[in-house]
Amino acid sequence: MPILLTNRKATFDYEILSKFTAGMSLSGGMVKLMRGKEINITGKFIIFQNGQLQIIGLGSEKFTENIPLLMNTNEIAKIRSQIEQKGVSCILLNIQAVKRWLKAEIAIVRGKKNFQKKDTIKKRDLDREEQRNLL
Repeated sequence: MPILLTNRKATFDYEILSKFTAGMSLSGGMVKLMRGKEINITGKFIIFQNGQLQIIGLGSEKFTENIPLLMNTNEIAKIRSQIEQKGVSCILLNIQAVKRWLKAEIAIVRGKKNFQKKDTIKKRDLDREEQRNLL
């Protein structure tokens, strides 16, 4: 499963509570943009609207649309109940090519505080220094 697009800031800005994989209902133009890696998925959120989960504002500068996600009704109900909690949201982590289909990996997340982000930076720097010392 090659990953086409990645939200690199997701793990830094959010604490990931759970992950799900969902199909996407795409038009031909959107598939072409995704396979050409011309889309930025950083900061894209998923909401529950019209009885389904949708990615809000996914696209390029010229072409944006809301993308419905294709999931099992039990999974949709589980995600909806978690999204309704205070301080919890759903974001797009990456888009993968599975055979001829494109799948979205989504996550239920809780935002990190500034001190948690600073701790993450410190830990990353210490790990980097430790790796340098081992070599």
